[in-house]
Amino acid sequence: MIVSTTEFLRRNNGHTVLPETRPYRFNQARPPGDVADDTPDPLDRIHALGFAGHARAAAELAGEKAAATWGPGHGNPGAGPGTAMTAFRLEQAAAYWLGVAGEAQLAIGRLEALAETHLRYCRDGSGAPGYRELLEARNDLAYWRGTSGDPDGALELFEELLADAVTVFDRHDSHVLAARNNTAYWRAVNGDIKRALVEYRRLQTDSERILGAAHRDTLMVRNNLAFWHGESGDAGGALERFEQLLPDVLRLMEPDDFYVLSARNNVAYWRGFNRDARGALEQYRMLLDDCRRTLGDRDYHTLSARLQLGLWSGVAGDLDEAIAALGELLPAVEKELGGSHELSFSVRHQLARWHGARGDAHEAVAILGPLVTEQQRVLGAQDYRTLASQGLLSRYSS
Repeated sequence: MIVSTTEFLRRNNGHTVLPETRPYRFNQARPPGDVADDTPDPLDRIHALGFAGHARAAAELAGEKAAATWGPGHGNPGAGPGTAMTAFRLEQAAAYWLGVAGEAQLAIGRLEALAETHLRYCRDGSGAPGYRELLEARNDLAYWRGTSGDPDGALELFEELLADAVTVFDRHDSHVLAARNNTAYWRAVNGDIKRALVEYRRLQTDSERILGAAHRDTLMVRNNLAFWHGESGDAGGALERFEQLLPDVLRLMEPDDFYVLSARNNVAYWRGFNRDARGALEQYRMLLDDCRRTLGDRDYHTLSARLQLGLWSGVAGDLDEAIAALGELLPAVEKELGGSHELSFSVRHQLARWHGARGDAHEAVAILGPLVTEQQRVLGAQDYRTLASQGLLSRYSS
């Protein structure tokens, strides 16, 4: 529900945060690894491919399986509930991994078609898939719209989804809580952080009452509240809240749990933002070792932790070390995630940043020129990450 596994790269500094909900069926980060080709559940095979760094292959496999499951009457409400549910999940998986592969617009198109098919099933009255599945498809559609550089569109869609969820379900339903989380998140992204913080505080109170203080989703709401305190300018308050959250996460989860690693990441990040770059570096070195051991060298979160080492090395004044670390990281990120992935953009941005800070404006411009062009194509000209790179390019071109 409100499991926050999005790596939203605020200010293009490349830190991993947990501000919002992944599309519903993909809100638990599964450990990468091989799954036999004859795995009974095709979704397991698809997710294994995706989490092992093969997002595009996962999307293609999911699309093929969905088409085969539908058969000739693609999307026809005449298909039985079991067949339709399987096909819907495969279609959702195809859209998700397309988005992860950097093809957010293709994911959006697929989800728009899927939502229309959902509506036909709801009107048909067959029972499955029903309104819950329709809300899931709309959630995913709003998510990718925002991630693709349309935060206004994402907020509008989530506000509509929340209104519908409250009408259809009980206010205590997980879909309602998730929609409240996502609405608050995108409201903050659109600049109204003050109102978003009020909404998150109310959501934390309700989550603690409905789910319990020890529930994972309640912990994630606390995480989100801490994050936006930091984004509002209260870096000290963010660090304090994350430091209070970490022992609760450790008490309830295994040390190698994905959310424990994420909580440690956020403590380290905000320590750096509280002018303790050396402390952040020390914590990130330990975190990177655990990510490598737990997730493997090719996992997104391992690669992101390596980005942090480059970032905070630069902030600490070790520019040569930052450039060396980021230069070594870039080909690994491009190999695993592709050159148009947000993490690739962040690595290139940071690499240019520290080249420029070291006095090599020519190298910085050589990196930033193609980067801005690619970000404009993928993210849009007004996306904050594009604007951040454009700002650096203007600085070092003058």
